Amino acid sequence: MKRQGSCSSGGGLVCAMTALLVAGCASAEHRYMAGHLPAELQATGWQAPCTVDLSPTVARLAPPKFDAGDEVEVVLATGLGSRDVTRIKTTIGDDGTVELPTLGRIAIAGTTCEGARQAVVQACHRDAFQPATVVQVSLQRARQHQITVTGAVQHPGIYTLSRQQSDLVSALAAAGGVSNDAGPKITIQSRGTANVGAQAAGSPPVEPASGQLEPALLTQHPGPAAVRREIQLASGTAGELAQEELRDGDVVVVERRSPPAVLVTGMVLKPGRYEMPVGVEYRVLDAIANAQGVSHKVIDTVVVCRAVRGGTERALIQVSLREASRNENENIVLMPGDLVSVESNAGMLFQDVTKYVGLVFVAAGSFFVHF
Repeated sequence: MKRQGSCSSGGGLVCAMTALLVAGCASAEHRYMAGHLPAELQATGWQAPCTVDLSPTVARLAPPKFDAGDEVEVVLATGLGSRDVTRIKTTIGDDGTVELPTLGRIAIAGTTCEGARQAVVQACHRDAFQPATVVQVSLQRARQHQITVTGAVQHPGIYTLSRQQSDLVSALAAAGGVSNDAGPKITIQSRGTANVGAQAAGSPPVEPASGQLEPALLTQHPGPAAVRREIQLASGTAGELAQEELRDGDVVVVERRSPPAVLVTGMVLKPGRYEMPVGVEYRVLDAIANAQGVSHKVIDTVVVCRAVRGGTERALIQVSLREASRNENENIVLMPGDLVSVESNAGMLFQDVTKYVGLVFVAAGSFFVHF
């Protein structure tokens, strides 16, 4: 468990956050026992964005459609001999058409292989081509897209994706997936037909020695046709993310933010901010263990200060360490933003006084022995 810092170690930000939370908890009017929590105070499951499945198996499997820039092959067969078969390799133009000898221009963009075949067959009939002609149209190479992926991903960079696989899931998977510090928001910036991966026509993308993308690539002012949209990563399944198609030159930015954490303060050996683990429940005893335990064995009371769901108030939840060690219901699940305060008691004060008196007698005995 990663510890962010403590007041004693100079963690100024952690101290400020603790002070704000303590101030809010001090004014809390509602106090509950751990075993009797109302529904609005019970911990709810949270999904870390980095746990979203980005495996290729969840990507959409839609019938392929032709588009401008695709390389296609058109086969025209009027017989069984090799001389009766004509193979034409061509590229779909920006107007969505292919130009075939004798038949001229035929619009096939936006159609499947079967739709393109029917369009060529109709052109053959229109131009009185041999009626027994067998037509086949196939995709040889889909147009390639340059997609920039940056922010909270494992390997930021500029990636080449085929047009048919140019979706958000494929782009994130190409970048190694999102990192542990990823937030739930993804921003997609479309910049028309401009290639954001190059500084100028014919020049390679800027790659500093660190391997990170140059910030200038992300701060260029988009043109009039720019479109910006936001997607919530935590709430979207991979199947939904696969429906987010990307255009050539799009920039994908995954929000980066501090991982969810709890603050542990009071009578513990290492107070501070502790990140919550991903994919497992994080309970009161776990947080205290991360803080290296309580400072005195006689301590039993822990107070958890928690925001009331759906409101601005905070409530106090009292936990008994003895009961929590015996009963899982008492060892409540923590939520991001909780403040765990280990409280002092009279037994701890008595223990400190006894220890102090013992030290005094030892010192006095040593003094008299010396003289």
